[in-house]
Amino acid sequence: MAFDLELEPSPFWRLAEKLSVVQAALLIIGVEPQGVADYIEGWDDKQRPEHYRAARDSVSGAVEGGALEGKIVYLNPDDDAFGLNEYSTDLVDFRRSTVNVSSLSNWLTERGFETEAFAKPKDELEGFRDPRHSRYSNKLAAVVEAWEQFDSDSGDVGTPKQQLMKWLRLNASRFELTDDDGRPLENVIEELAKVANWAKSGGAPKGRDPKAGPD
Repeated sequence: MAFDLELEPSPFWRLAEKLSVVQAALLIIGVEPQGVADYIEGWDDKQRPEHYRAARDSVSGAVEGGALEGKIVYLNPDDDAFGLNEYSTDLVDFRRSTVNVSSLSNWLTERGFETEAFAKPKDELEGFRDPRHSRYSNKLAAVVEAWEQFDSDSGDVGTPKQQLMKWLRLNASRFELTDDDGRPLENVIEELAKVANWAKSGGAPKGRDPKAGPD
C-alpha cells in the first residue's frame, strides 16, 4: 500500500484532545497521520519518513518520564501485530500509547520547537494594531511599533530620530507609507519619526565625531 508522505497534515488534528504517540510523531515532522499511522511501525527505518523515529522516541520518553501527560502502553507478549519472533513487556506499543495534545503543545514551546500542527493560536492584536478595527490608523500603528522596535544597544549610527526614520522606511509598505511607485513618503516618515522621537535635545548622532558638525 502506497502513502503520500508529502501530504500536509489536516488542520482538523488541532481539534484532538489526545493523540497516539505515532500520530503525534508524524504531526511533529509534518506528515499526515491518516492511514500512515496504522502501518508505519511495521516498516523498516529506511522506509519511514526522516526524523520519525527521533520524534516518536522523544515523545514516548517524555510521557514515560512524566514531562508529558499521557499513557504508555506496552506490547502484550501474545500480541503478534508485527510478526516479531520475540516480545518484551518493556517494549512500547507506540500506536496505543497516547499523549495529551495541550501538554504536548506546551512541551514543544518550552523547548523552542515550533511545528505548524501544534502552533499556538496567535494572540489577538490590540485594537489600534488591528487593521480590522473601525478606528485603525496605519500611522498610529507605525509610530508605536517604530518606538517599540528601537534598540539602543544595536550599534546603529545616527540620532534616535534618524534611526526611527530608517525603520519606518524599511517598513513603509507594511503601513501604506509609500507613493504609487512604492517609494517611502519621506515627508510623512519624518513627521512620524518626530512623534516617536523622545530625544528632543538634539546632539551629535550616535557613532559620529561630535566635531564633525550637523548633517
